[in-house]
Amino acid sequence: MSEHLPIAFCENGAGYGGAIISLTAMLPHLDRRYAPVLLSGLGTEPYRQLARFGRWRQLAPRALVDHSALRRRGVPFASMIDNLFNVLPSALRYYRIFRAERVRLVYLNNDASCNFAAAFGARLAGLPLVLHARGFHGDTSVNRLVLKWLDHCIPVSNAVKEELLRLGVPGHKCTVVPEGLDLHQFSPRQPSSVLRAELGLLPDAPVITLVGGLIDWKGQDILLQAAPRLFARYPRARILLVGAAYGRDDLFARDIARQVAAPAMAGRVMLLGGRSDVADILALSSVVVHASTRPEPFGRTFLEGMAVGRPVIASAEGGPLDVITHEHDGLLIPPRDPALLAGAILRILDQPEWAGRMARQAAHTARHYSIEAHTGAVADILRRLVT
Repeated sequence: MSEHLPIAFCENGAGYGGAIISLTAMLPHLDRRYAPVLLSGLGTEPYRQLARFGRWRQLAPRALVDHSALRRRGVPFASMIDNLFNVLPSALRYYRIFRAERVRLVYLNNDASCNFAAAFGARLAGLPLVLHARGFHGDTSVNRLVLKWLDHCIPVSNAVKEELLRLGVPGHKCTVVPEGLDLHQFSPRQPSSVLRAELGLLPDAPVITLVGGLIDWKGQDILLQAAPRLFARYPRARILLVGAAYGRDDLFARDIARQVAAPAMAGRVMLLGGRSDVADILALSSVVVHASTRPEPFGRTFLEGMAVGRPVIASAEGGPLDVITHEHDGLLIPPRDPALLAGAILRILDQPEWAGRMARQAAHTARHYSIEAHTGAVADILRRLVT
């Protein structure tokens, strides 16, 4: 196969999160026989960066009719009107691009419903359709329709696969491919004294870090509820919250900011926002916390903590169950319980030798989750569908 095969990668997520991070990590390692055509609904800087990997265009959604307003007013056939005036024109835009770029396969990055117009366009063009299911899917008519159209599905964990099977995707069309990391970037290293000083952290102060977008299910609120018990035993401890708000609103982010500014937290909890030096922040952390209050489809941040050789605590549901062996290379705890989370963090801080052994094993486990292996598994699926 010497010809270049154009593949349309369609990304229509709500904002900068794990899906676009994972796609951006994969594309540089994709076999050169594929020529990426990159289409995104958003056009902010992380999405414009996709142009480094191929021909990128923003296809911002156009809502000629307010579907929700029609439904609130009881207008009959609101869904049909929405399809005619909003979805169909968008699908035709995708169809025209697929034809103009001589696309051979359409790859939906993340979610069926938010990529419905792209899936519809692929259907009109008669192209093979792949969904990289980086999230869970509700039982809706749109989701079931797109899932029915798929030639193959790539769930990121067994939890996501089980849901897809319940929604009617045949088992032979599902191949689990866990997320992958750049293990050159995320690898064990000595903590940076310069970064520690920049953040105002004392040399011997315990550091508890949670990396995740400031959205209402990533668990920052659970960690803050656990914080008083941590500070009671380790008054010099500091909590680092890395990540920014994204999606439709920032109500949760503003609430977290108010909690962090309260007298009991002020100076002890730091809101760092989005950072490009996440690996270095993790490397100086005493504990890396994953506290999501809903099952994570995968949850790459806990794997990043493992890869840099730090003790990791993760919610015992969803993606972490595929990776972590409890008390061997990390701790799995029931989610949504601040007392249990505080107890797990204190256990690690109280037993540094045991925690160190677990962290070294975590780094060894993480070596099985390279971005090269991830990309190779995805490329194998693409190859089967375009040859």
